[in-house]
Amino acid sequence: MDSQTFQQMNKAFDYLFDALVVTDLQGIITDWNKGSESLYGYSKEEAIGQPVNILHLPEDTNHITAEVISAVEKVGKWTGEVRMLHKDGHIGWIESMCVPIFDANDHIIGALGVNRNISDRVNNTQRLEHLAHYDHLTKIPNRHLLFERLKHLIVQSKRNNSCFALLFIDLDKFKFINDSKGHIIGDQVLVQTALRLKQSIRDSDTVARVGGDEFVILLENITNKNNVLRIIETITDTLQHPFSINNEVLSLSCSIGFSIYPNDGDSTDALIAVADKAMYHEKNKRNGTAVTE
Repeated sequence: MDSQTFQQMNKAFDYLFDALVVTDLQGIITDWNKGSESLYGYSKEEAIGQPVNILHLPEDTNHITAEVISAVEKVGKWTGEVRMLHKDGHIGWIESMCVPIFDANDHIIGALGVNRNISDRVNNTQRLEHLAHYDHLTKIPNRHLLFERLKHLIVQSKRNNSCFALLFIDLDKFKFINDSKGHIIGDQVLVQTALRLKQSIRDSDTVARVGGDEFVILLENITNKNNVLRIIETITDTLQHPFSINNEVLSLSCSIGFSIYPNDGDSTDALIAVADKAMYHEKNKRNGTAVTE
């Protein structure tokens, strides 16, 4: 290769839009183009001589290294989408390809990484996923995500021979609050209700909004019915504390029914039906009538 061609290739390398990172066998950066400066925030002088791990989150380094080595050994290259760490500390996403660099004797002497910023695409995908699985008002799981988690929990509990409980919660007289105080206050009641429910359960449990003023809670690894009754008592007491919203003080109560896997059913539909029926039975008992709301 003549010197002019070599210089042209070097110039092309430097000005490619993609971020190109060259490392030696020890993972030390030996070359770096302007695309990398733009993507990662380090100048060429700052990057060369540094371990390539500075471009990754510490907790991601081991699995990325293992994946790259395995793929290069099997198919001669690695491609994937991974998180990246910018010089200023912010986290993004890149689409990356890594290929080995050989010397004249076909010995591997390093690697070339070709990286492209896909942060906007990933963030938009995550945003759409969130909209599809979480209630827009209360920010807790919606009916769709609840059913996914419930199906998974049934499989898990069957495998582990364990039990869980499903609580069906309906706010009493919420329609009256919504109609008399307005939807803005009604919405805030729902938001505060969701927050109180989340604070009443463990991190491993799930609370979801499945309808206007209807919520469902999944309680994992429940050992007996008394555990469920104690949690229901906690939730009932929590929701009975007055709600203060826009200088309005509102009182609220709820009706709760529950089912326990596998005693009350071993399917999604069966467990929800039992809990829903129990909830309406509780509501009717409170009202002293057989008429449901």
